[in-house]
Amino acid sequence: MKPCTKILAVLAAFLLGAADTGLAGNRQLSLNSSDTITPVIELYTSEGCSSCPRADNFLSELGATIDQKFRAVPLAFHVDYWNRLGWRDPFSKAAYTERQRFLADVNAQRSMYTPELLVSGKEVRGGMEIVERVNAANRQESRVDIRLDIEREQAGRVRAKIAFDNMAGETDVEVHVAIFENGIVRHIKGGENKGRTLTHNYLVRHWSDPMLLAKGKSTKRLTLAIGSDWQRANLGMAVVVVNSRNGETLQALSTSLGKLFSG
Repeated sequence: MKPCTKILAVLAAFLLGAADTGLAGNRQLSLNSSDTITPVIELYTSEGCSSCPRADNFLSELGATIDQKFRAVPLAFHVDYWNRLGWRDPFSKAAYTERQRFLADVNAQRSMYTPELLVSGKEVRGGMEIVERVNAANRQESRVDIRLDIEREQAGRVRAKIAFDNMAGETDVEVHVAIFENGIVRHIKGGENKGRTLTHNYLVRHWSDPMLLAKGKSTKRLTLAIGSDWQRANLGMAVVVVNSRNGETLQALSTSLGKLFSG
């Protein structure tokens, strides 16, 4: 999983989602998706897995070396099947394990494993394959447009209005909304990583239940609670539209939420 220098140089061109198009004070922000597809890069990981910190660092490097040449939305899902092996990962959820199991079935995998990386729902093994998959998506015209407007409702909640124009031919289209957190530092006291200090970025704190997306134009509104132990300055939000049959990314975008809580 450790990327070579050449691969990191190529990866230095990734963009985390779409650019903000407007900001009113520090309580609102708005952004639009791009004309071509922004794929989701999913990492399945665990604090209890000794092979995972290298992949966690890889995802962090990926997100830290972004510009506007390439686009991707990285997200790290912590699974729960390592919890019985000496260390309970407090960020793990059974729902993330179930999502990985669904994608493993889609990819005809013989087993589930960590760390595992997928681009647009497809299993990938190595940095160069990630580059190729993201490049291919970035060249493909998107058939789904997303407009995201976010407002800080109060200290512990944000309100999102998401407008869609679904021109995709697929009928099985669903939306997920994620809140992720960067810069989480953890001292591990048990399991395979006992004694290590781990840093988590793009860690999924909230992953919504699927919302079906109709053809044509539609709008979804939701209010999301911010956990009391989440560092608000380090939070981000992602909107992910996928083919529900195979997990393929039809469109995605993401943005920092830190500016909403800066004043």
